[in-house]
Amino acid sequence: MREEQIDDDAFAALIGDCTGHAVKKWKYGEREPDAGTMMKIEDLTEGKVTVRDWAEQAAERNRRRQSRIDAASEASAA
Repeated sequence: MREEQIDDDAFAALIGDCTGHAVKKWKYGEREPDAGTMMKIEDLTEGKVTVRDWAEQAAERNRRRQSRIDAASEASAA
């Protein structure tokens, strides 16, 4: 989006059936689109953003979440 100078609302319009707010949440890893939208994004970005990217982002989010859980468990056990 940065390369093409497209803001969240403009990209949402290209995708269709979503909002700029949703695009912002996806961009910052707060949420992820459904599988069909992921595929549409892969097509719109000509493969610069792939379904695999979403999977890696989700895995990283899960690792961070687990680290916080582990740290909280260790703190409460101490």
